[in-house]
Amino acid sequence: MRQAKNRLAGQARELEQTVAERTAALRETMADLESFSYSIAHDLRAPLRAMQSFGSILEDEARDQLSDQGKDCLRRIVTAAQRMDQLIQDVLNYSRVVRAEIPLTRVNVERLLRGILESYLHLQPPAADISLQGPFPDVVANEATLTLCLSNLLGNAVKFVPAGVKPLVRVWAESNNGRVRLFFADNGIGIPKEQQNRIFEMFQRLHRTYEGTGIGLAIVKKSMERMRGSVGLQSELGKGSTFWLELARAE
Repeated sequence: MRQAKNRLAGQARELEQTVAERTAALRETMADLESFSYSIAHDLRAPLRAMQSFGSILEDEARDQLSDQGKDCLRRIVTAAQRMDQLIQDVLNYSRVVRAEIPLTRVNVERLLRGILESYLHLQPPAADISLQGPFPDVVANEATLTLCLSNLLGNAVKFVPAGVKPLVRVWAESNNGRVRLFFADNGIGIPKEQQNRIFEMFQRLHRTYEGTGIGLAIVKKSMERMRGSVGLQSELGKGSTFWLELARAE
């Protein structure tokens, strides 16, 4: 009996050592892949930035010498370069959210929201009317990661509106059972019921007439999961959307 126990104990130690070695090897491999991906992304973005820069210079200095077709081709080149550059940035952001350590601390939500509104002209009057209806309780989150989520939701709220309609967005918070839910209600085009389950997946673009990479909401969902929170929405086609983020309340 004692020999059997000793044998089992030895096997358990060997298994633990094997698991530890393979875990260390996996972490090393992931670190190498992450470093490689950032290096590749940097190399990919360099020619894209050159295309944007030279395209802008050509547009400024040679616009009068180009035909209407030439001007349209130049616009398409610059736009495509900008879209590809944004796609690379979004993929890198998603990669960071998945792999990076995300320490959770007490975060002042209202300060983050006001900082975002002050930083981006397209979120300010006269471009948009965004109303912060506090109070906003502090939450347990990662400040940088939550900022990314808030920026994504506010950006979408002012982007997906019918042509000629001024974006109107209302932001408020509700507390219940130690949790805080942040709401973002807009007057946008709305999302059909049958499409609401897939908008948080990678590369899902429901409206091709609006610019975007289809990664923003996937970043929001993964970020909320990493912060032990959740995300959801209520929407109806033609009647706007209300997205929400839920996190633990900071006591």
